[in-house]
Amino acid sequence: MDRIEVIRARAADLHAERKNNRGDPTDPYDFALREAKDRDLEVKKLAVGHPQLNGGRALLQKNAGVILHEDTGSAFLDAFLVAHEIGHDEFGGMVDIAPTTEIDPARSAEPSSVGADRVVDYSNRGRQEVQMDLFAREFLFPRTLAWSWHVGDGLNAAAIAERLGAPYDMVAVQLFDALLLPQIEPDDETTSAPKPLNDEQKRAAEHDGKALLLKAGPGTGKTQTLVGRLSVLKARSVDPERMLLLTFSNKAAGVMTDRAMGAWPDAAGSSWIGTFHSFGLDLLRRFHDRAGLPQDPRLIDATEAIALLEDEFPRLRLTHFNDLWDPTDNLRSILTAISRAKDEVVDQHRYRELAEQMARSAATEEDQLAAAKCLEIASVYDLYEQLKSERGAVDFGDLVARPTAIVESDEAVRAQLQSRYDHILVDEYQDVNRASVRLLRALKPDGTNLWVVGDAKQSIYRFRGASSYNIGRFETEDFPGGMSLRLSTNYRSSQEICDAFRVFAKTRMDAAEPDFEAKALKGVVSREMV
Repeated sequence: MDRIEVIRARAADLHAERKNNRGDPTDPYDFALREAKDRDLEVKKLAVGHPQLNGGRALLQKNAGVILHEDTGSAFLDAFLVAHEIGHDEFGGMVDIAPTTEIDPARSAEPSSVGADRVVDYSNRGRQEVQMDLFAREFLFPRTLAWSWHVGDGLNAAAIAERLGAPYDMVAVQLFDALLLPQIEPDDETTSAPKPLNDEQKRAAEHDGKALLLKAGPGTGKTQTLVGRLSVLKARSVDPERMLLLTFSNKAAGVMTDRAMGAWPDAAGSSWIGTFHSFGLDLLRRFHDRAGLPQDPRLIDATEAIALLEDEFPRLRLTHFNDLWDPTDNLRSILTAISRAKDEVVDQHRYRELAEQMARSAATEEDQLAAAKCLEIASVYDLYEQLKSERGAVDFGDLVARPTAIVESDEAVRAQLQSRYDHILVDEYQDVNRASVRLLRALKPDGTNLWVVGDAKQSIYRFRGASSYNIGRFETEDFPGGMSLRLSTNYRSSQEICDAFRVFAKTRMDAAEPDFEAKALKGVVSREMV
């Protein structure tokens, strides 16, 4: 059962327990207050904007045993804020939770699948807030109650909303969920209990000191070893707040969170768990003044980026990328080249330097053409960054590149983050790009307590700059003195399949390649990037 279903099931169980203990769901505020009281949490209602709310709408002060919330003027929304903070009490671990700044009783518990919202949804803080909204909704109006009132009592969404004093949209969402979603049965503890680690997995999980790269092919128990690593850190009394768990894709981040919750619930609520890009967005918010950005920079997607440049494009007077029939086609290609440059922390100034160097060293007509194209990209790059700066916006490529540049160049920021995170764990290391590796190097320059797992043969993000080259240079150039271990026992495939894969991989899956700047200096980047 994943984290979403665990939260949903726990909230529904608490609702049933409260209802059986003289709780009345048609009086939602009293219903929430009774649950808070049983947890020894005092609830205080304050005026909107009260200084004690710290700029939020609700706040759990776990150590003090207090829930503070604003007076919304609606008993149901007041109850929703209290239930949201009860969710933090249930799933947040033994740490103080940041103020809740916004709630949405009707929003989906699933992350967005399109656009810039994918990154926002998969930020650690953002994901927790979505999940706590789900908890509050399920605690106050579980799917079982929605089914009973609609099917049993014949009430429609409008009638239920009136009975609860709840927003119609929330009631409608919960009714749809009750009628259309299957009930997820709890996992059988006898089958979901963690399997014991084999000797290779145990050695990796218990590693201490210098950077470790665990090479783990398909079916070798990579995730099991990662969970084992968390269990080891838990046994060593590591503070979960001082752990940073990163991966490259949204799916892997969700799996990592679910696994962390199963192995160490406090870690799932307290550690920073998410993608490199969501972590980068968090850093840009934390250090927005250093980046010359507003406190909450707007994240634009590829479609907005094209629209941003479209009106300004004619004044660049480009030659090689001047397609009057469909200028957006060329813009898309140019923005892809710019994004790939950012994957290597190459900003607009460095990109122009490299393009000019290519032009000076171009010996053939083909090289001269490639250099001219790169110079035109450099002009668009300059304009694009100017337009984003004027709007206080960032794009997807900025989310790792800009934080990396800040951490590398700003000693105060670097010292703060290095002292903040004692342990860094990285899943799917084969999919990280050079910007991600440089961020890790800035956070853990000597590699101490850096633990990563990956398999060069499974890289699927080469379009984002991922390369097995990062695995090849892990112990030698990126984290000198580090070491690598390998999981060699495949529990998923037969010997024949393993043998066939080994032969194929040896001759067909050699993905190692030098980094962006090395290519640029050799004049190769011109053909790859344009």
